[in-house]
Amino acid sequence: METIVFTGGGTLGHVMPNLYLIDELKSQFHCVYLGSDGPEMARVPKDVEFFCIPAVKLTRGKIFCNLKIPFVLVNAIFKAKKILKKIHPALIFSKGGYVSLPVCVAAKMLKIPIIAHESDYSFGLANKIILRLCTKMCVNFKILQQKSEKIVYTGPIFAKSFDSSAKANKFVLHLNKPTILILGGSLGAKAINELVKPIVDELIKDFNIIHILGKQNTKEKSRLNYTALPFYKNMTELYNLADFVIGRSGAGVSSECFYKKIPMLLIPLENKSTRGDQLLNAQYYQNLKVAKLLHQSALDSQKLKSEIYNFYANIKSYKNAYLNLQQVNGRQKVVDLICFYATKNINPH
Repeated sequence: METIVFTGGGTLGHVMPNLYLIDELKSQFHCVYLGSDGPEMARVPKDVEFFCIPAVKLTRGKIFCNLKIPFVLVNAIFKAKKILKKIHPALIFSKGGYVSLPVCVAAKMLKIPIIAHESDYSFGLANKIILRLCTKMCVNFKILQQKSEKIVYTGPIFAKSFDSSAKANKFVLHLNKPTILILGGSLGAKAINELVKPIVDELIKDFNIIHILGKQNTKEKSRLNYTALPFYKNMTELYNLADFVIGRSGAGVSSECFYKKIPMLLIPLENKSTRGDQLLNAQYYQNLKVAKLLHQSALDSQKLKSEIYNFYANIKSYKNAYLNLQQVNGRQKVVDLICFYATKNINPH
């Protein structure tokens, strides 16, 4: 049985697509995960061999914090190369994030084929470099095919269960009230949580609210029409309850909502600590008229409340915009690419 190495981490947006693919491929291949001590360490199933390698993230705007990056990177490449030489994988699948770069550099040195995937409308720093190293780069947005002959449009990677229409039944929801799903991503969005907190009591007069706070933000308590959760494993069940979503515009959440045809009120990260990928994602969906972009710097709680009511007043127009739009589930296309290069062991380089 051939071995495939999966890498990527830092956030669940990089981890979950890998886990969906592993679930699909583990009957055909020996699946191994190379990651950091981030969320991937906790989420990778126990039956998947996991190797932890050192990783450090670029901190934008803080020069001195980044001085150690070259030293950590060299160490990580050395460790990744040692692991890869030991397990002899037929292929590397990289979902991006800073931990994936040393793995892909080591794989290139060992002439191991690399299939990578970029979720955002703009390439992250790691994937800009990995594009030069990889065999194929899969993308969520068709327009990105123009950047390189290596790029293949597959669409996002969702689980098989994502097409389920099952709804979470453990929450008490008012049947005559629309439901807002508030998401801050796997790490939580403190700014969004703080904007929402002062207006919850007013909002629940007219809406049900399901609020994913993030595992680090667990102080809020559930009450009538308001459900506070640190995390929820089966997000499909929540999407199937939602009339609309409020949240960041990371590639994972925004593409999932688009696939499920849920209108979005998006508050992207757009400060000096980000490359601007969330802003570009939000602009893309706003241009399709399925979302509205709100700038965090222009928001306070009362302004957000006003935007929520205005958004819901026009919800039909956002839902109608979806009628002529279709998002593909790229999981099978990516699986086919992995199987082709892993079984043929073809390395075009």
